[in-house]
Amino acid sequence: MKLGKLLLAGAVLLAALAAAVPAAFSAPKVAAVVVFAAGDVQVKRVGESAYAELKVNDLLYSGDNLKTGASSKASLVTKGGAEVRLNENSSFEISPQGKLRELISLSVGNLWTRMLHKMAKINVRTPSAVCAVRGTEADIEQRSLLTVKVYEGHVDVQNSMGKQSLRAGQMTTVSGANAAPEAARKMSGQDVGKWHEEVKVSDYDKFVNLLKESASSGKSLKTSVKMPDGSVKQIEGGLKKK
Repeated sequence: MKLGKLLLAGAVLLAALAAAVPAAFSAPKVAAVVVFAAGDVQVKRVGESAYAELKVNDLLYSGDNLKTGASSKASLVTKGGAEVRLNENSSFEISPQGKLRELISLSVGNLWTRMLHKMAKINVRTPSAVCAVRGTEADIEQRSLLTVKVYEGHVDVQNSMGKQSLRAGQMTTVSGANAAPEAARKMSGQDVGKWHEEVKVSDYDKFVNLLKESASSGKSLKTSVKMPDGSVKQIEGGLKKK
């Protein structure tokens, strides 16, 4: 009798675990944290039909959609160690796959990326091409044309028609998915974008905590963060404030 009760209890427990596992595995993964939001910044969560206000400290998950209105900007730090700043009138989705090498789908607008350690990577998919950002500070804008500018590191811009590898100081444009990226050319002073400098990271502690998590594998980190008062905080190695 006792053996029968034990077997029955075990069966019930296994059934409960089996029912719980799919829910756990289907839960969206944390992909990033919002470190700056100004103006009309909104997010549409996975499985939801409406957008809601996005605020500093809010977590973002794989599959979330973000958009900014006129005169609005946002900045987020991904779990893998990339900072992404979003300009006004822009819209993108965080990859629902939630892989370490994050994929952002920029449907329209302008974003700026900065890798916060040498091993950080991010792919930005647009209607015109995929931009593979590696150890880089870059500006990617999708309007009637895709325009990619590289300030540091390198970016590969590729679609089914061709590929261009950009180095620091270079840029390219792509007129659409059915056109190859134009040959890389040197940026002029007028080409250099400044809009991302208006983003002031205010939640420094959250920023550092996320970097600590991405540094758990022993990766070397080195970056600087401009504070609201104009001062600059340096982050490197052990992530100590200086």
